[in-house]
Amino acid sequence: MNRVVLIALSLLLTLSSFIYAVDKKYIPNNSDSVFSFNASNMAEKGEINLQNVLNSLFMQEYADKYLEYRDDPFVADVMTNKLNDYIEFNNTSRVVFFNGYQQMSIIFDVKNITELDKLMIKMASQEDKLISVAENAAYRYLALDEYNLISWNSEIFSITLKLKSNYWYNEELNKEDITNIANYVFINNTPLEDEKFISLENETNDIYIWANLSLLSDDSSDFAKFLFGRSYDGISKEAYKDAIITAKVNFNVGEANIVVDSYTPNYPYDSSALKKELANNIYSFVNGEKNYGFISLAFNSQELSKHMKSIIEDIKNFPFRDEFETLEENGIDPYKLIELFGGDIFVSAWDDPNNSESEFPSLLISASLADTNTFKVILEAFAEDTTDNIYTAGVYSCYIKDSILYISDNSNIIDSIIKGEVPATTLSADKVDIAKNNTLSLYLEMNPNLSLYGIGDEYIENFESVYLTSNILEGNHTQILLKVNARNKEKNSLSIIKSFMSIE
Repeated sequence: MNRVVLIALSLLLTLSSFIYAVDKKYIPNNSDSVFSFNASNMAEKGEINLQNVLNSLFMQEYADKYLEYRDDPFVADVMTNKLNDYIEFNNTSRVVFFNGYQQMSIIFDVKNITELDKLMIKMASQEDKLISVAENAAYRYLALDEYNLISWNSEIFSITLKLKSNYWYNEELNKEDITNIANYVFINNTPLEDEKFISLENETNDIYIWANLSLLSDDSSDFAKFLFGRSYDGISKEAYKDAIITAKVNFNVGEANIVVDSYTPNYPYDSSALKKELANNIYSFVNGEKNYGFISLAFNSQELSKHMKSIIEDIKNFPFRDEFETLEENGIDPYKLIELFGGDIFVSAWDDPNNSESEFPSLLISASLADTNTFKVILEAFAEDTTDNIYTAGVYSCYIKDSILYISDNSNIIDSIIKGEVPATTLSADKVDIAKNNTLSLYLEMNPNLSLYGIGDEYIENFESVYLTSNILEGNHTQILLKVNARNKEKNSLSIIKSFMSIE
């Protein structure tokens, strides 16, 4: 029995070596973010020659510059034609960022360590440099200069860079030994064990990204200063402590999916309180014929009002502060205005055959109201004309019915709403589900029967639709999904996107 267990354990360990390319032990816990991808898999799905793509992006340029000062066609040939003999592109590779995104390491699996050693010795001799051995002989490295380091052992090959050209670069990093980053990777006693990173590791995705936002909670961080202009107006820096953001990308036959998940345990309020269902009648009068798409939003107006007040009061140079103070002096709480809304907004656009005079599609905005009477007072104050409860402001007509505010640039639409005339073709059930089942949703239709103002035919030929949804989950999680539906249901979406972008 023990022998059987040992055999089973040995088999599991063997299988695990195939599952984890670029062993996670090489990803240290001081990583700011990890970008993971399988180059070979992406090349197969995109129907592209990986070496040709690398050459067109940068490798051919590097090889040409190398030949300008070294008469060594062998190395140049490896760079532009034979990388696959040395690097295992069939396995997952990673890009790892350190020190507030000021340094990074690109990590690949080694395919043939014997040949790689020969190649690096040849490159070192051509560069008049020596290959050095790191502490405990954990890896060998070739320092090209104080900004670039090539390092490797029998398992992985890494290129480490100091990103001195970015906007938040700290000159003090020039004094650091660039091998520090290589030591993090190769001599790693504390591998990254974040549960969300491990979860991504256990999944199969074409691309995934794990990023630790805790560095934004450090007001001395150059990266944080770059993002926030050296201040934390609106949201305190503590809100980013222990925050993690992840993203995963998958290219499938006929569709591409991107899922982004943010986790902010120290955010100043419970974001789940903002979630709200769309009112059933908010899209009743939306024309589903030749529909360009829509955007819908559901929110808790009272919670949002309180949160907006806390943000605006912290913003030192808020542009409307004087106006807000004037309203308050006259007994009007400007932060309460948002509470006039019930929390549902739906915006739709479509081709209207009854509106042939317009050069643009018809637009209808529907918004639920929590206080109809107060909102009518506001409309009367801002409207240029009020006739039969229709408020006109510029090209827009406004009308309130059953606690829903309707705004349209087409007066015929408002007339139909008043009469209770729903369109002959309403939104299909699948589109209503997208709007109703998500806190935020954006849907774009690529229909060949539409005019698609300003959008070229190449979009219509390649894609059917694009939609983006966002949902507020439990425990301060927010998830965003972006889905692209291709017109060709027989090819991988990456191949379609590649052809669309004219990449050979």
